[in-house]
Amino acid sequence: MANATTRRRGRAATATAIERAAIDLVLADGYDHVTVDMICAEAGVSQRTFFNYFKTKDAALLGGADPEIDEARAAEFVVSTGPLLVEAVGLIRVDPAFAANEELLAERIRAISTSPELLARQMERIATLESEVRAIIVARLQHDVGDPDADVRAQADLISNLLAGAIRYLGQAFAREADRTDAASATEGFATLVASVLPKLG
Repeated sequence: MANATTRRRGRAATATAIERAAIDLVLADGYDHVTVDMICAEAGVSQRTFFNYFKTKDAALLGGADPEIDEARAAEFVVSTGPLLVEAVGLIRVDPAFAANEELLAERIRAISTSPELLARQMERIATLESEVRAIIVARLQHDVGDPDADVRAQADLISNLLAGAIRYLGQAFAREADRTDAASATEGFATLVASVLPKLG
């Protein structure tokens, strides 16, 4: 058991080293100028090791598994009477490791924000959940009006698009804050932004 735990920690450390190398290089040299070879050299790993962890350069930069629906929050969301858009943000769950290191998270978001390609790729990851999120929002709206057959598709479409825009805006705002301050201050600023902006849209 101890050996298995040690191996997991070792794998996590290697993955983090690769991700950090990729992020640092993009921030220093720009996304278009960074190659897998450069990332391997910076992280001190072979190409074989790199590809054991990440399929592409983008995967190392974006990090973690693709976002997914948080089923428990979805169930609560459908019957909730709280601010709809605020709670809708919580429907999407990312790999906990993605946000575990605040400093790395801040740097990752900064790196993603420097490249339209990376930003588009990150939004694509979230967009794959669009139909699921929309269905959950439809269920919430039908619950709100007390009619499971109510036609709320147009409202759900609008809210889904607002949600995508809100997530993009908040990510970019976090990156701007991280660029000006340390990770802890950036995280605090991001939390303040979420608390102040999203309720007005809910």
